[in-house]
Amino acid sequence: MAEDSTKSPTAASPPGTRIVDQGKRQFIIAPRRGTQALSAGLRPISAAAMRAAVGHLPDVEVVRALRQRRGPSALSMTADEATEAYVVRIDPARVESVRQMTHPQLIVEDDALLEYGTPAGLATPASTRLASWSAIGALETRQIRLRVAGDGDRPLAGVGVSLCGEGFPQEGRTDKRGDVTVPLTTLAGRGPRSLFVSAPCNYWDQYLTEPELLDSEINVIRLQAIEETVAGFPGRFRYGWGQILMGLDRVPETLTCKGVRIAIVDSGADTSHPLLRHIRYGLDLTDKADPQTWVNDVVGHGSHCAGIIAARDESGQMLRGFAPEAEIHVLKVFPGGRFSTLLEALDYCLEFDIDVVNLSLGSAQRSQAIEQKLEELALHGIVCIVAAGNSGGPVQYPASSPYTLAVGAIGRLNEYPDRTWDATTVLPGMVAPDGVFAPTFSSIGPEVALCAPGVAIVSTVPGGYEPQSGTSMAAPHVTGLAALLLAHHPIFQGPLRARTQQRVAALFTMIRSLCVPYGFGVLRTGAGMPRLHGLEQFLRPSLQPATNGQAGGAHQGQPSAAAPSGAHFGQGQPMTPPAAGFVAPGYPAPDSGGAVMSNPLVDPLYLQAALVAQAWPVQALLESMRRQYGGL
Repeated sequence: MAEDSTKSPTAASPPGTRIVDQGKRQFIIAPRRGTQALSAGLRPISAAAMRAAVGHLPDVEVVRALRQRRGPSALSMTADEATEAYVVRIDPARVESVRQMTHPQLIVEDDALLEYGTPAGLATPASTRLASWSAIGALETRQIRLRVAGDGDRPLAGVGVSLCGEGFPQEGRTDKRGDVTVPLTTLAGRGPRSLFVSAPCNYWDQYLTEPELLDSEINVIRLQAIEETVAGFPGRFRYGWGQILMGLDRVPETLTCKGVRIAIVDSGADTSHPLLRHIRYGLDLTDKADPQTWVNDVVGHGSHCAGIIAARDESGQMLRGFAPEAEIHVLKVFPGGRFSTLLEALDYCLEFDIDVVNLSLGSAQRSQAIEQKLEELALHGIVCIVAAGNSGGPVQYPASSPYTLAVGAIGRLNEYPDRTWDATTVLPGMVAPDGVFAPTFSSIGPEVALCAPGVAIVSTVPGGYEPQSGTSMAAPHVTGLAALLLAHHPIFQGPLRARTQQRVAALFTMIRSLCVPYGFGVLRTGAGMPRLHGLEQFLRPSLQPATNGQAGGAHQGQPSAAAPSGAHFGQGQPMTPPAAGFVAPGYPAPDSGGAVMSNPLVDPLYLQAALVAQAWPVQALLESMRRQYGGL
């Protein structure tokens, strides 16, 4: 009898097999421009020559072109100079041969991933590689049942739990009953190393080292609500501890930074939050994204930064940012942010005449393509404030660029409950008399220009509020300060109103001049923490809108909304002398050994003329610059 060929096989075919390989990696190919080209003695490559060169590279898959959006660049030396960069994919085995084949005028570099820090600033601990153990029998695995509850012992659903024994941490998320079961692998008879419970909004997280957990019972963790620890939260929580320490509560609330444009390059911003509804401009630059989904912040990091900078409450009772009436542009690059998406974000800042850019992100790698873009921003008078990094090691990039202002973090005792990760970040022996301390995570290096509050900072997140820690939180404090100075200090409405590199240099110098040094060492805190105390005598609300566009020109192709008005000051406003304790810009900190930070954008002669024109005492400034530059 013939077999019926139409019958289905009784068993499924086994799956095929393949050898696991690295796969193609993503790179950036960009023209070498500006000081990079000049220092190498290279003529810039033309746009046509670059397109031809990239098109002839073997085994290179072009993903997309990053075209410069605005007109002639400040870095351009010829009319037909190439300005666009390409994102490509290359087989790792072919990378070096591709580099050898490219023109010396072209940069070929990794399109490295960027990091924004975990929501709590918690670093992943170094773990034992269990696969390398010769006797796995020494280990035991148990199932640990946990229940997470909030105020009134209400079960909390969707809470992340991380339990660390031997090997990498095991993670889970609570169900609607607040329950989760997590495997724990330890040496026989040993307990876990740590337990971290990532709190939902409006609660503090909980971090315990060597907690007592039983596998025979349900282990209950009760999280503490923010309102239990912060007076008046949220209805009468007007200023965070960091804003108060910097003196924002002493600045008249009529100084709102209207007319200044701030870009927040991060994970988006939830504009459905009551304090972020006024944010109207943004762009999603993540892969395969709808450009308008910048309002969907699945990470919460960008919304937190936006609250520090620009939270606005019409009732005047709830949280206020430094710049509640600044024009905020949200550029979403996370999750999945790379150097290429940062390049796109920085080009957006050039196109729309942004004044201050907040970059609470970083990478262990450097980028030549990003570096020359940062140079271009500086030449256009755009200020970049960057988080120094949360590794506790060297300053990350782009904070390490001389074209940015790198911000380290400080904390203050008793601003958080004891059983939080924040409580573990205090460095022994590095606590000032006022309770300010140097945290363990803040990156260290000569590039750190200053420090700002960055531990247990309560700000806006999707659905409510959350305390977060990291230099990511410190940088927005300085971004807000920069906006206040640009909008309301007379120097930036007079000789330094023009969008030039001198404006960037003067702003960097002025911010550092406001710093009070701490004895934790300049590698951790730079010039110290800026304070607004006494500065309010210099700041004035705008009297009439500016019309020359210098504080932020009209948007080219921006969605419907009038271009913002810049601040304008009345003529003849006398300059009062600086407050007691004024620190000259660039003046060395007491423990710095006489060293001062250098910045390639500073033009001492220009600053001298600008400050003298404003009747500013400059003797100490000139003396410090003589030491720094060898004479004026």
